[in-house]
Order: sequence, then C-alpha cells, then structure tokens
Amino acid sequence: MNRRKFFSALGAGGAVAWLVPKTVLADQNTGSVYASPVPFIKDPSAANLTESDLSALFAVDPALSTQSQSSAYPQSVASGDPGPSGVVLWTRVAPQAQAGPSPNILAWQIAADPGFVSLLIGGIATLDSARDNTVKLPVQNAVLQPFSVYYYRFIYNGIASRTGRFKTLPAAGSTPAQLRLGYVVCQDYGHGYYNALRYLAQEEVDYVVHLGDYIYETYAGAGFQNNAVRSFPPFPSGSTTVPLDVADYRHLYQVYRGDPDLQALHERFACIQLWDDHEFANDSHQDFHPDNNIPPNSPTTPQPALRQAANQAWAEYGLADVPFDPSKDWKSSLKLYRNFSFGTLADLVVTDERLYRDGPPCGNNELFGRSFSIGCPQLHNVSRTMLGAVQRQWFVNQITGSKAIWKLWANEVMLMQLKLAGAVFVNLDQWDGYPKERSAILGAIKKAGVQNLVALTGDLHTFLAGYLKTDFNNLFESPMGIELMVGSVTSANLAEGIEAAVPLPNCPVPAKQFGVPPNLLEPLIRVNNPHIHYWDSSTHGYGILDITPARLVCTFKAVTSIRAPSANLVTLKTITVPAGSTKLNIA
Repeated sequence: MNRRKFFSALGAGGAVAWLVPKTVLADQNTGSVYASPVPFIKDPSAANLTESDLSALFAVDPALSTQSQSSAYPQSVASGDPGPSGVVLWTRVAPQAQAGPSPNILAWQIAADPGFVSLLIGGIATLDSARDNTVKLPVQNAVLQPFSVYYYRFIYNGIASRTGRFKTLPAAGSTPAQLRLGYVVCQDYGHGYYNALRYLAQEEVDYVVHLGDYIYETYAGAGFQNNAVRSFPPFPSGSTTVPLDVADYRHLYQVYRGDPDLQALHERFACIQLWDDHEFANDSHQDFHPDNNIPPNSPTTPQPALRQAANQAWAEYGLADVPFDPSKDWKSSLKLYRNFSFGTLADLVVTDERLYRDGPPCGNNELFGRSFSIGCPQLHNVSRTMLGAVQRQWFVNQITGSKAIWKLWANEVMLMQLKLAGAVFVNLDQWDGYPKERSAILGAIKKAGVQNLVALTGDLHTFLAGYLKTDFNNLFESPMGIELMVGSVTSANLAEGIEAAVPLPNCPVPAKQFGVPPNLLEPLIRVNNPHIHYWDSSTHGYGILDITPARLVCTFKAVTSIRAPSANLVTLKTITVPAGSTKLNIA
C-alpha cells in the first residue's frame, strides 16, 4: 500500500467508504441530511486499496475479539441522529490498544443481519488523538432503506467491536402505523446504578431520546449529587471538584460510557441526544459557571475556555451530527438545535436552552435567587431570552410549519409554571425565569392553530404531566398543548433532596408502594398548580411513547432501586392523549 496516497484518500473528514456489493454512483445520491457525511466511492481501488490491504483491515479474529474487545473499545459502540437512509456511527479505540502496521486506521461495516453475512456498506476511518481517539461517522447511502433495522461493527487489528443495531427514520411522506420512542434524562453516575437503562435496553422501541445531563460535572458530594453509591476515578487535572479542561470533561464521558447498562442501551438503539446544564456546569448559561467555582472564578466570571472545552468533549462523545469547529468561539463552535421527521406521523424539534440564554433574573444565589424566589422586576423583562432570537424564530417556524400529526418538542427544562403558596417560584432556572418569551412562543403556536403539541421535558428529576397555556395564572384559559416530563435515571429527585437537607431520624420511613416510594409531594404541587395533573418526584426510571395517528400514549416506568445494581421494574402511570384534543387521560 502507498501510505501517502492511502491517507490522502481518507480526506479531511477522516473517513472514506464504499458500497458492498458495488453499486453505481447515481444510486448513492439521496440528498444529504448530515453536515459532513462520509464520502462514498464506487470501488476500493479508487482509494489505492488492494485486495490484500482490504483483507488485512477487515480481518476478524474471533478469539482475539473475545479476549480484547473491552480493552480495545472501552466505551463500546453507539449510534445517533438517524435519517431515512443513514445514521451517525460512533466508537472510541483506547490509546493503549493502538498497535500494528496501521495503528491509526479503523474499519467499519454495516450489514442487514447481526452475523454480517449480508454486508451492505464498509469503510475505513482514522484515529486522531486530537479527537481523543473517538470516531464519529455520519453515514448516508441509498442501500439503507427507510424505517429498517441494520447492524454495524468496527474492526481494529483483528478485533471486532460488539455489534450495534440501529433503525433508520421513516421515509418523507410516509405515515407509519406506530412509532415507539424511549426517553430518559439525568444520569448522575455516582448517585446510583443504571437499572432503568438496562430495562429500557430490553424494550421494543424504535429510537431513544436523551434529554440531557448525560454526565454530571461534579463528583458525588456536591449539591444534589450526594450520598454516592459508586466511586469515581480522579480527574486527570487533579481537581477534586469540577473539570478544569477538555481532558477532565473527556474523562467524565469515558467513565459514564464505561457503564455496561448504558453501553447496552446504545448498542441496541440509535439515540437522539441533546444537552442540559451539567454537560458544562449546574444551572449554566452561556459561558457562566454558577456553582462550585475554584477561586478566583465566581458565578459572574465568564469562563470561555472551559465552555469551549465542554463543547468539544460533547461533540466528540455525543451522538449528534453536530460538528465542532475549534476555530470559532464557544458560542459558534457548534450548533445543537435541529429537527427530525418521522414521516407525516410526527416531527421532533430539538432546542438548545443553555448556550444562548440570559442569566438568572433574580440573582445567582441558589436559594431565594434561582430557587424558591418570589420574583423580581427583571423577571418580566420582555427582552430576556432562553433560546436566543435566531433559534427562537427557527423553532416557531418548525412547529408552526410542521405538516405532521404530532409536534414533539425535545425541551430541556420545565415549561409549565411551578409555584408554591401562590407566590414562590420553585425554580427560575427553568422557563419560569423567562415567562415573557415562553408566553410569546406558546402564543405564536396557538395563534397558528397548531394541534397536538407535546413537550418532552427533563431536568427536574420528576415524572409529570400537565397542560401548556400562554398564561398559567388564568384559570379559564384553554390549554394549547401538553407537557410530559420524565423522571431521572439516577439523579437525586426532590424527595431525596428534601430528605438529605432536612433529615428526620426519629420519623418512620413511609412504606413503599409496589416497590417504589410513596408519592407524597403530589397533593401539595397540584393544589398550587392546577395545570399539573400528575406529579411524582420520588422515584427513578424512563418513559415510553407509543404514537399513532389517533393517539399518543405515554407510559412512565420506574425501578425499585438505584442504590443496588439490580432492581425490579414497575409501571407508574399510563397517560393517553387523543389526537386533535388537548386532553390528558391518566390511568
């Protein structure tokens, strides 16, 4: 092999691919949905690859794979951002595993079967330490048919990775009879075991939506990340509190993605992923890091280099087709918001509610500023924004212009108003801190006559269902949409937070109901917030959405423990929303 020509053939994108079996080039032009799709060539010889070269790159030693698979691919494999004829493939090769005559070359394959008998596409990619040896390949080709299941793997020095599985999106204009989505949020590694993810990996869903807080920037012991049950290796920088650089953020992803239950979920389903605050810092906004700062930094100190480091690590380890451009500043180095179409059945619009938002309206103090605040004049400033002007207009256009039956909003923080005693806002880090923009957005959607709007929300570690309104203080206003919030995978919920903050050792622990804690906060929340019709912040789990043209059914499921590495699964609630009617039926 001529190595100079070989690496030149890999191109600036770091990957080249071909069709197996050979297909004419015209068949490959499907209209790209990816920012930088893997370039396809008609024949391996065009990349100066001989049959001997190919044989060496794609040779699999079953014995070696069994022995060295985990050490070569410590984060296993994953896929994300599916399209009608494509997907983003991901893996990472451990630097200490690099060896052989071509230590920077990795092969990959997509097949119609898990045994890789019916090979469809194969290619090669480069490993680069500047990307922490992660490989992310946006693959799109006409041989991949809409709404179909495929299998993929990577091969390095004879070692095949575990086999991954993904499903492409439905074709534009088609109307699937049913769509099944799993959705999860908030998986603090130290606070518990990923029992919920293990059960979700066993579900028969089409795709998984991850609503953010994939990692937590703090070690167990800070804030809600208390009472750790799993230890965490130290940061490379030596910091004992928060990340100091990109290596520290990468370290977090490496540890989280080493969890076998999280790996099993990624191996089985393509993931549509967004972020929330903890991918950078708790309650973060723009490049500000409100909590756990190391002097001389404070909540009001801009930290552009750290924000950029968080962006880079997320782009490397995330599964979104979101390229990172290090030549641009933190606000422009990546663009997370995007949309997905499931034929005419549903559109899913993903927003970024961290990178462009204004700071907290009533000060940075966590207590009585961001949390449990009675408000302040700045709260009602009409210029305050969470989405930023450009993203806000894009989002409204996506929702109001959608021709799909269901309009789904992948929304990071709670949309509905949440108050206590009629005057105290529970959390101004969520949309309650941006009421004018919220009212303007929901008002524009309502004015356009949009039906079947459902916000899928995370962040608050709570299972919740309720009605969206332009004015939550108007009891007589008809709702214009639905909000369905999923509880956390492991992150401390409000019941656990209250228990940790106000321990009552002489009080008997309430008996569990069906293996999960009793839902004691719901009466208090609902009497203060009549638009909320279900609330449970006492347990952990995931949500399943069954979507048809006639209805959307949301099933909330909870695990009986996160403090032990095994648990049972129970169904909390089943919520049905009929198409064309903003009505919650809760059973």
